[in-house]
Amino acid sequence: MGALPKNKITRAERGKRRRGNTPKLNKDVNTTSIPMHKQGFVAQFLKSLGIEKK
Repeated sequence: MGALPKNKITRAERGKRRRGNTPKLNKDVNTTSIPMHKQGFVAQFLKSLGIEKK
């Protein structure tokens, strides 16, 4: 078997590409922190619902 060409995709790589970019763990919505760019929006949304965040 000769050397692989520079852009050849190996069998292992091909499998990874087929599988796609899937996260390993599902995050718990109750414990994850809200990103800074969304915090104001969420606070405003909760306030309109009458729920105050601690």
